[in-house]
Amino acid sequence: LLEAARWELPAVTATVIEQVARVLGAAHVAEAALPRTAADATLPRKPGPELAAAIADIRGQLDGLIYPGFVADAGAARLPDLVRYLQAIVRRLGKLALDPRRDAELMATVHRVSAAYRQTVADLPPGRADSDESADGRWLIEELRVSLFAQTLGTPFPVSEKRITTWLTKLRQQANN
Repeated sequence: LLEAARWELPAVTATVIEQVARVLGAAHVAEAALPRTAADATLPRKPGPELAAAIADIRGQLDGLIYPGFVADAGAARLPDLVRYLQAIVRRLGKLALDPRRDAELMATVHRVSAAYRQTVADLPPGRADSDESADGRWLIEELRVSLFAQTLGTPFPVSEKRITTWLTKLRQQANN
């Protein structure tokens, strides 16, 4: 095993480094596109409260994706997904000024699902809340964001508020059995 790992490690390491570089590049683009405040946004009209809420939501999403240790937490297999999530942020920002109310409606969907996910995880028995299965909910919510805000990027499987709610129900049932 040691000999096999010795031969495979350089190629795997190079692939992960390449993927991390893509993630960091996409993060830079998203960060550059994100206005610091609603007043900083380039808009055809005066910014309203929807814009400020969306910017705060996007900032929170970006901070939840890119932080010290994100590579280890996400894992090598999830790095290409991070690029897509960051690209979705940029697409959302591009549409935001055109219809901030529509964005607010979609954001409300994400917030409902996020709150249900947090409550479900909080209600899980000790040891289950930290399981890989319960952590999958975080990634389902990111896929939902792509589906809602940047449909053209696509998701690897169908995702919706209803599907995530069903998944959360199953997670609770499995935890109680």
